[in-house]
Amino acid sequence: MTLGLPTATALMVFGIPLFWVLYTLGFMWVSRHWKDEQQEKGRNDHE
Repeated sequence: MTLGLPTATALMVFGIPLFWVLYTLGFMWVSRHWKDEQQEKGRNDHE
């Protein structure tokens, strides 16, 4: 038991938000250069 909660409840209460934060941070890391790629793609389309 974690903090007096059953294991399944503790996983839902702490695990899901932790997963969501890590997922969001991972997405932000992967997409950090998307704006640069879009601008570069736009420049190449006009040449």
